Amino acid sequence: MAEQKRESIVRWAQVGATLFLGVVGLVFTYVTNRQQEENRNNQMEQQEKNRKNQLGIEIMSKREQSEIDFRQKMFGVLVTELLDSRVDVRDRLTRLQLFQHNFHDVFNARALFDVLDREARTKEDGDTLIHDLVSLAKEVTEKQELLIGAKSTFVEIEKGDSTIVHLNFKEKKYQHEEADEGTNAGEHVIHGISIKLMKVEKHNVRVKVKVIFDVEKPDSVLLKREFNVSYYDAPLTDNTLLPDKHRFAITLKETNMKTQEATLNVFEFPADFVTTGYRPMITEANKLIEGVQ
Repeated sequence: MAEQKRESIVRWAQVGATLFLGVVGLVFTYVTNRQQEENRNNQMEQQEKNRKNQLGIEIMSKREQSEIDFRQKMFGVLVTELLDSRVDVRDRLTRLQLFQHNFHDVFNARALFDVLDREARTKEDGDTLIHDLVSLAKEVTEKQELLIGAKSTFVEIEKGDSTIVHLNFKEKKYQHEEADEGTNAGEHVIHGISIKLMKVEKHNVRVKVKVIFDVEKPDSVLLKREFNVSYYDAPLTDNTLLPDKHRFAITLKETNMKTQEATLNVFEFPADFVTTGYRPMITEANKLIEGVQ
């Protein structure tokens, strides 16, 4: 009797083990198939994503190339016509407007403004032409200031007076760099820039200023410069690079020759802003890329 009971238990154990192995096999097969299906779906999704990305890149590349081809054709024609003295100044001013609306961010058109300014002053309606020329220059300057996203300070100053403008550059420390003793990562670097108005030009389109950098840092080597600031300057192409690679610009907003007063806008460039035509060293480029990542 005990022997029969033992055999019965063994048989049921074998049946249970067989069923258990069968269930385990089914579960394993289900899980494996599910994983394979998920992998296939992920691969298909990734392939579809890559295809869309590639398509988007191709569309953008073709768009950029077509724009480059168009701008290249326009550039030569417009410059030729702008420098052709046989064309009426008013017509050339219209062409300059078209030129600036397409190329103001990649080309310094100061020489073109100066050419039309000189010729406009010989015409009977010269004042009107100069007014339109200055209006166009101010429009371009404002567009570029918005493009740069600058933090600016407006300065009203009289001839002979000086003022100090503080530019707050947020200095970002990169992972492979150690902060200097007594400083923290992300600390602001402040430049005190002294600006002195030397002269307002007779035609009210340009002023001369004297600029001294870091006047409040006794240990620094003072950089002193005198230069002209004109309505025809544009911040993307007329700016100053400081020794520590920070960059700032001064733009002219208003002038009054009678009172020898001027309103200037002084602003910094964002730390990661790279101007057209600037070729940073490879170490600077690597820092910029790491900062973005």
